[in-house]
Amino acid sequence: MRSRGSLLLALCALALVCSAAPVAAGTLEELFTAAAKSNQDYAVYKLDLEIADLKKTKGEIEAKIELDRVNAQYTYVTSLANYRSLVLSFYNKVIDAVFDAATADLDDQSAALSLENAKEDKTYADVRYKNGLISEDVFKEIGIAYDTAASDKQLSEYTLQDAKDYVRFVSGLEWSWDLIPEIPSFEPSVTLEEWVAKDISLEEANMAKNIQDLTTASLATNTSVYDRRIQETENVRADVAVTNAESNAKRSYESTLSTIKNSAALLQIRKDEYTLKQTLYQEAQRQFENGTLSLSDKNEKAIDVFSAQQNLLTAQKSYIEAVASYLSAMGETPLGL
Repeated sequence: MRSRGSLLLALCALALVCSAAPVAAGTLEELFTAAAKSNQDYAVYKLDLEIADLKKTKGEIEAKIELDRVNAQYTYVTSLANYRSLVLSFYNKVIDAVFDAATADLDDQSAALSLENAKEDKTYADVRYKNGLISEDVFKEIGIAYDTAASDKQLSEYTLQDAKDYVRFVSGLEWSWDLIPEIPSFEPSVTLEEWVAKDISLEEANMAKNIQDLTTASLATNTSVYDRRIQETENVRADVAVTNAESNAKRSYESTLSTIKNSAALLQIRKDEYTLKQTLYQEAQRQFENGTLSLSDKNEKAIDVFSAQQNLLTAQKSYIEAVASYLSAMGETPLGL
């Protein structure tokens, strides 16, 4: 067994692992309040929707026929659908930035431990090579492994800094583990009928069909055969669009609920996995302090903790994004959850 480091080094390694544990001190509402103040995109989305609402009202007031009124409403619904999509995109961008920074932080800490292991291997190899106990080829391979670990550490530092910069860019906040939000307690409650009734794509399709029906009704009696056939074809296409939109809404209901359920189940699995890896590391730490486990082996257990923690972060992110998608589909702004 390789010689173990000092007790101080062991305690530092333990503190390193413990300090990386996710801290859910903030809330999604706090995170997005800061992001909305720093990033003007969300404000622009709201302004665009307000303008669309004003135009709808103006169009309804100035409408001379029913078709004009419905066209004004259809334009607004299209703007509303775009607004929801943009807000959800903004939400995901902020969430991705925070969780990507957390992952990069763990990558950097893992790379530090890997480099420490590679350095120990290289030091051990230097002694053995000088004493003629290992071949030159083996000695060079260990040197290459050390250089690779050093390069990986440099790359992880750059990646972490880039991730921190991006967090600042999208939220105006400095990266810290406090930014990882609390995982919301959520239970889907809407029925299939309620989901379909609120589906924005189906609403658009129904309004488009209404427009075609009104257009058909307004055709002059002397409209040419070709123009009438063109309009009839538009009617058929509008009917098909409604049928497809309704089918898509029903599929999205099942898919969204399934995603939330599976994400919640995976989240629990990742929590259990993370707890297990922490327990195994603590046992490795005890063995190391008793002199029955090498520093490298202990570090590998610490790296396992970081890996499990990354898996947990991925599960957390997937879950809150699935919930956000559900709320967005229901017409609710998911920023505060």
